[in-house]
Amino acid sequence: MLVVGESGRSFHCREGFWGSVGELYLWYMQKGMKSVLVVVLLVGLSTLEAQTFPSPSTNLKPKMWGVGVNVRHFGYDFGLVKSQSAAAYLNTSALWFGVMRDPREMKVINERLPGSSAFAIERVTHNLSLRYQKGKSIVLSERNSRGDVGLRLNASLQLPVDYAWPTYIWLYDPVPLTDGYTAVAYDPAIHDVGLIGGTAGYGLGFSDGQLIPGFGGLVAMQAEWGSYRNVSNTLTLGFGADRFVKKLPFWHRPEMNRNFFPSVFVTFAVGFEYGHGH
Repeated sequence: MLVVGESGRSFHCREGFWGSVGELYLWYMQKGMKSVLVVVLLVGLSTLEAQTFPSPSTNLKPKMWGVGVNVRHFGYDFGLVKSQSAAAYLNTSALWFGVMRDPREMKVINERLPGSSAFAIERVTHNLSLRYQKGKSIVLSERNSRGDVGLRLNASLQLPVDYAWPTYIWLYDPVPLTDGYTAVAYDPAIHDVGLIGGTAGYGLGFSDGQLIPGFGGLVAMQAEWGSYRNVSNTLTLGFGADRFVKKLPFWHRPEMNRNFFPSVFVTFAVGFEYGHGH
């Protein structure tokens, strides 16, 4: 059950099928990972000019570092990606940081109040996600020249961690002469929707949040193109799913919260060669 108050906030969600193993995992993640979420990765999507062809002795499977943007059914991420050749496949890994959003979210503007802005009805937490991925890509079509498009099939496991903290809203106080807005933690059970003037500062109540870890996986098709081997543009389309140890407290009504998140995603990344295998 989710409990929302204006101060001393705490969240409690019904446990799933994890049992004592999930409790131990949750304790470890909450104790050791909270400071990680202050890191925000910057993304630059650009393409360098074409380079010369490599010599015949050069292995045509370079190691690549890259940056990318990932748009998911349940939010979006920015991240750092890496691929490295290994026999008939590529080892891949990625670290994504972004926003976790429920597609059922509905934002409204209270036009009866002056200076009001949009807010999400009954959504009582902000949610950020940190997601580590590790997997392998099978090369279906090799890219042998600048004009080629390479195709790969990727399968990865991922370890997501969600950080949820209270949503603050601007609550209008209609007292004559002293009327105005006050930032309070959103509780739909006691706050009249007609007196809400929008969402207050995004970082308010951040220290009152909680970490919720989970696990997941994905499968995807990747298309690769770009200037020959020195820069690689990759477009990925796939399907993934995450399962968390507890229900993520998005909503005021506990039955709307969930701990299983299947999603379709599209990723664009730019990779830069940093070495050759031999």
